[in-house]
Amino acid sequence: MNNKFLFNSNKKHKISSSKSQRQLKVAEELRHIISSALLRESFYDEYIKNNNITITEVNVSPDLKNAKVYMMPLGGINKIDVLNSLNKVTGRLKKIISNNINLRQTPKLTFKIDETFEYAKNIHDILDKIKK
Repeated sequence: MNNKFLFNSNKKHKISSSKSQRQLKVAEELRHIISSALLRESFYDEYIKNNNITITEVNVSPDLKNAKVYMMPLGGINKIDVLNSLNKVTGRLKKIISNNINLRQTPKLTFKIDETFEYAKNIHDILDKIKK
């Protein structure tokens, strides 16, 4: 007799891709702390000092050990240089974060360029072409 029932009682992880409430809260708090640090602190780097940097989003891993920080300098000028500079000062930013937020372990920060502005501009241009 073949048993056609499949039992998967040993699920150890979530299948859904939605973020937990804790991840969202930590990500938003990290975004605020990093933004204010970039505004107020001195990092002795010309690209960080001379560019207004927008932190658009922070994605935190489920174990809260890694964080991807999406950023864009104002006007999109010197994106690569600003990105490299921010990735160099992650140690100092982690110290600032650990002083301002109470977590077991401060997340490892990885800065990435936010491409959504360019994507939105491309969609806007396409819609303008269609309208004409």
